[in-house]
Amino acid sequence: MREFLYRLVQRLQEEARPLSRNKHFHVFVGEARRALRIDRHLRDLAQHLELLRTRGERPRVRLLPGGSVQLVLKHPTLAVVRTATLAPEEVALLLRSPAGAWALAAEPKAEMPGRPAAKPG
Repeated sequence: MREFLYRLVQRLQEEARPLSRNKHFHVFVGEARRALRIDRHLRDLAQHLELLRTRGERPRVRLLPGGSVQLVLKHPTLAVVRTATLAPEEVALLLRSPAGAWALAAEPKAEMPGRPAAKPG
């Protein structure tokens, strides 16, 4: 089911041949409705990353066990941060967008699990 779910998300995000939600409404019944939610989440993240990219502010990227990634994004106008934890399949889909590829290019310098984010003291 997981593979099917992420194939649906991939089809929703394809520019050349997107999957019409209206025409294929029967596909998005039950558990597959998560595909719509994941698609919206990834599109919103890509939009936020694009805004940060134009401002020249990189998000913090933290590698998690199992290939997951955690992104910490500053809000451009408010003094808050947004934290997004992505599954490996979601990371692969986010890498397809220019802003996602830009943000995740910082991955080698990302915080490693078990290592403190800042020096104590």
